[in-house]
Amino acid sequence: MAQVSELGITGGTTFYIGDINPTRHYPKHTHLAGGLMYRYNFNEHYAVRLQGLYGKLEAYDRESDEPLQQLRNLGFRTVIFEASAVLEINFFKYRGIAKDSRNWTPFVFGGLAYFHYNPQNLLNDTWYDLQPLGTEGQTIGSGDGYSLNQICIPFGVGMKFAITKKVDVQLEWGLRRTYTDYLDDVSGTYADNVTLAEQAGPLTALLADPSVLRTTGLNTGRARGDSQTRDWYQYSGITISLLLTRFTECDAIWDKMKR
Repeated sequence: MAQVSELGITGGTTFYIGDINPTRHYPKHTHLAGGLMYRYNFNEHYAVRLQGLYGKLEAYDRESDEPLQQLRNLGFRTVIFEASAVLEINFFKYRGIAKDSRNWTPFVFGGLAYFHYNPQNLLNDTWYDLQPLGTEGQTIGSGDGYSLNQICIPFGVGMKFAITKKVDVQLEWGLRRTYTDYLDDVSGTYADNVTLAEQAGPLTALLADPSVLRTTGLNTGRARGDSQTRDWYQYSGITISLLLTRFTECDAIWDKMKR
C-alpha cells in the first residue's frame, strides 16, 4: 500500500468558552486564526494530522447581559499557540483508485494538543500579564501560580473535498477541552484584597477585584469563578492542502485482494 502525504495551510476563527463568556454569547469576540498542517493518510479511511495553530481569545464581564457579571467586571485577552496531533476517520473511501472511492467525505477527528497562553487584562490603558500577579492569591507565600503551558483534547467534525488531483479543501468545526480553569485567569475564590495589596502589591489587588465591592471586603472568600469546570476554546476553519504523493493502482489491487 502506498501512503499519501499532504502539506497545507489553515485559516479560520477561535472562540473562548469559560467563566467570563458562556456559550450563549457566541459569536462575540471570535478572532481570526491560522496555521500550518501536515497530513499522513494511511489509507482512504484513516489519517494522522499534525498542525500548528495561532489564535486569540478574549472576553469581558462588562459586555455581559448578566448584572452580576457586570458587577464582577473581570476580563482577559490571550494569544494561543497550539501544536496538535489528531486521528482523522473518513466516513467514505476518499481519494482512492477503487470504483467505490469518492472525491468528498465527512470525517471526525480527535487527538491531543499542547498549547501556550498568557492572559492579560487592561488597567489605565496598560495591559498587564495576570499569571505572575497571582490574582487569586497563588503567589502569596512564594507560590508559583498556574502553568501557562497546558494540554487539551481537540475533537470535532468536518468535510473533505478533492478539488483537483493534487489539491484538497477541508472544512472543520472543532472544540478544545482544556485541563486548566485559568485560561481566563478566573477559577476559585476572592482572596482578601488587603492581604493581596500588602503581600502581592496594589496592582494585583486592583486586577483581582475591579468591582465596586473591592474596598468593602465583602467579596473575600466568595466565588470568583466556577472551580468545578474547565475552560474550552473552539477553532472553526478551512484548510487547503497540496498532495505530495497520491494513491496509485497498487492501492486498488491491494484493496481487491483484501476482499
